[in-house]
Amino acid sequence: MNININRGGDDYFFNRLFSYLTRKLEDEIKEMTQLRGNVYLVETSKQRFILKGYKDIRKLKIQEAFASSLRKSGFDQSYRFYNQDKDPLHFEGSFYGCIEFIEHHEKPFNYGMPSDRAEGVELLNRFHDYTTVLHPSYAGMLPKTDLARKWLHRKTEFTKNLPIVSSYINKGITEKLLEWADFSLRNFADLKKELETESPAILHGDVAHHNFLRSKAGKLMIIDFDLISSGSRAYDMLQYANRILPFLDWQFESLVKVKHLNKWLDSEAFLFGLLYPADILREWNRLVRDRNHLNPYSLAPIVEMTVSQFQQRTQFQEDVKARLGF
Repeated sequence: MNININRGGDDYFFNRLFSYLTRKLEDEIKEMTQLRGNVYLVETSKQRFILKGYKDIRKLKIQEAFASSLRKSGFDQSYRFYNQDKDPLHFEGSFYGCIEFIEHHEKPFNYGMPSDRAEGVELLNRFHDYTTVLHPSYAGMLPKTDLARKWLHRKTEFTKNLPIVSSYINKGITEKLLEWADFSLRNFADLKKELETESPAILHGDVAHHNFLRSKAGKLMIIDFDLISSGSRAYDMLQYANRILPFLDWQFESLVKVKHLNKWLDSEAFLFGLLYPADILREWNRLVRDRNHLNPYSLAPIVEMTVSQFQQRTQFQEDVKARLGF
């Protein structure tokens, strides 16, 4: 028996969880590795799977049902949950789901690759096509997306963190970030309903590169539905645009060439949404929240991102504002 323990975590908890699983699972556990937080890779005598803990049984059940519904609808570019017909694994306040392990391709998905960006947005659009059909069955279970409220909370948190951020970043840059956020929010909140004229979909909510996974066979998958919500697919596309813009050197004309995303570029609400500096505010808030600003290795990439891209972002702001008539 080979037990792989992440020494950075709670070894005592890990060992108790391992003992619990040994009693509950039918197959012998050969190896167990903590991936992050309450997520583990488990290898038994018959298979490998991802073990993921949820604080709320309702959340686990929605995740299980949604993954199953996707598969039954014909969408085959994601994972399944195992053992749904059995009593849930419940250990020390968390409910655990067993998720299909997808063997990784040797070449990971990368937003820096034009072909991956194109394939990613194609998959996201396909995901929305299926979840639009599924939406009526889940509408009452899922929160409605409210980007304006989310962004206001993010800006408020960043403002509270300014004394720390300003220790590392020039005041002129932080003032501009808040100016952009205020301008975007004020106008986006007034116009967002123009994005909601189509039938709502179930949105992914976190289209970070690590939530796209290429299988060993080469098929691109979309994973991790913890943040699914109800709303216009434009909101996922806004987030996708924000994720890929650094790799497009913040060139608006490059967005025009992105299939499925470019259909939204005639919308004023979408353009105002593009102006919100979501990524920088998110990363600084996370850095301060986790106190990682005290770690030079964690701090340096965020400082570099903020400073090195500032001129490109400034030009992008001017380009989009010009299109909006400002």
